[in-house]
Amino acid sequence: MRQVLVRGDRLMLSVDPGGTTGWLLFRPSAEIQPWGGYGIEPIAWGEERDQQAFCDMVWKMSTARLKSERIDGIVCERWTPRDGVRTWEPEPVEITGFCRWKMGNDPTRFFLQGVSEAKAFGTDTKVHPYVRSWDPPFNIGRGGEGHARIALMHALLWTNVRWMPNAEERAA
Repeated sequence: MRQVLVRGDRLMLSVDPGGTTGWLLFRPSAEIQPWGGYGIEPIAWGEERDQQAFCDMVWKMSTARLKSERIDGIVCERWTPRDGVRTWEPEPVEITGFCRWKMGNDPTRFFLQGVSEAKAFGTDTKVHPYVRSWDPPFNIGRGGEGHARIALMHALLWTNVRWMPNAEERAA
């Protein structure tokens, strides 16, 4: 896997693709969290059962007229059919392909991560600050099926492995 280090303020979308797709719109934050890593600024999150509605949302976010509203990249869970499973849902593969296509298959704009990597990194200590209340956006995954929470784990992993703040952000 190529390690690409991305710098600066970016509007990102984290995705847990599937029959119910969890997503999180966020900006990485240069602020160091109590557990010792970079945090995120959640903007919006959700869980979508309608694949077309999700793809429409990604299309709108990636083609927004204002640069400040346009996503700069997508962090997506890598999904492959498991051995021994006779049936599988095509949605994860289709959604991943659509997201890759929207980002132009650019390794500085589209990132795949394994679910085990995200779950190993996204411990309760790191995730808890983002699910601490019922008020948006700090209620990620509350009332859902847990897919938005997995998208949150992918966002935190990406922010701490692939992203680096600009020098000005680190000095602030």
